[in-house]
Amino acid sequence: MHQEDLCLGRGWRSPPGAQRVVVNVMHEGGLYDHTSDTPCQPTGSSHPVRRRAWWVSGAARTLVCVPSRNEQCPCGSGSKYKRCCLERQQVITRELRERDAVLADVIKWVQDEHQRDLQDAGSETTLIRLLRGPMGRSMSVVWALGDYVPADGGPPLMARYAQRLELDPAAREIARGLAEARLEVYRVNATVPGVWIDVEPLTGGAALRFPSQDGLEHAREGEILVMRLVTATSVPTPWGGGFSFAADSEPRWRARLAALPEDLAQAALVVLGFHPDDAAEPLPDGLALQTATWTVEDDEAVCETLEHEDLWRCIGQAIPDGWAFSWPGDTAAEAQDLGGLRQADGEIEAARVIVRERELTLLSTDHKRMIQLAALLEDSLHGLIAPRREALAA
Repeated sequence: MHQEDLCLGRGWRSPPGAQRVVVNVMHEGGLYDHTSDTPCQPTGSSHPVRRRAWWVSGAARTLVCVPSRNEQCPCGSGSKYKRCCLERQQVITRELRERDAVLADVIKWVQDEHQRDLQDAGSETTLIRLLRGPMGRSMSVVWALGDYVPADGGPPLMARYAQRLELDPAAREIARGLAEARLEVYRVNATVPGVWIDVEPLTGGAALRFPSQDGLEHAREGEILVMRLVTATSVPTPWGGGFSFAADSEPRWRARLAALPEDLAQAALVVLGFHPDDAAEPLPDGLALQTATWTVEDDEAVCETLEHEDLWRCIGQAIPDGWAFSWPGDTAAEAQDLGGLRQADGEIEAARVIVRERELTLLSTDHKRMIQLAALLEDSLHGLIAPRREALAA
């Protein structure tokens, strides 16, 4: 892990100096985000601010300018801005400043006393840091501090730091809060851009509200956020940055989370490395699926053969393991849609093949199609899969 990776900023940052407030402007419409080039003049300031608009649940919320202290708070509480969100923001700003000071000391302590542990942790996040850019590097460092178990089998580094006798009570409390913050996958339930975001963990648990920080002002209802929330502050606050994904990725995220390793560090590593765009859509619940299974000697050769055939389409990694290939059919077919083609024009997924290390499985709701495809697979993959002992009954 390189020196430039040791940046534990709050993440989600937008250009410095941005000012935000939200007022409601009724307008019919769906989810929409727009930034115009028309500047407005904030109250008590000589610096123009660009106007932005969000459409959330049919109501457009337009960012105009920062309210004066005595204006009504844009969060809808009915209180004055100075007695509501401005007051909270000032408390949060102070708490984050104190956290930044502790984190600076954490990094110095790790570099002085646990450089080898940091390097060992970095070897497990190489691909994440390469593929996910600066945010991936930041989140990998946070994983190394908060989740990774060093070779001596002791607690993670952040928990060790919190146990240091020379820490004052305030610094110890901050360190403990950081040590307890787990990487979670959240669904955005509601948002007032620039003010707050309501989220709910996909793995279950209580909903949380946290202040919208720079970089999260565009979060939309239904989107998926992967991040850590520190609950030891006056209100939950993000730590170490995060990733956001489209709302339609939720089924793939739920499938991935349902099959995580029991080890917390490895589970967090799987979450960091997972991208729903690379995964096959989970099979819908309630389908009367028929299956046929073959033994596989060389799964890579099987995948390579299917990829070069025009009849099958690779639709991504099967969850929790393997690769999924789809057999497309037309919407008038008798088979039910397995959903892997995500409603491509005029097509459904009539059947699916999942290739695992030692096994190939064919799935469909159409028995006649199963018989045809089973014969086709045994012919095209001759020598790569062991013939079934019993043929599918007609």
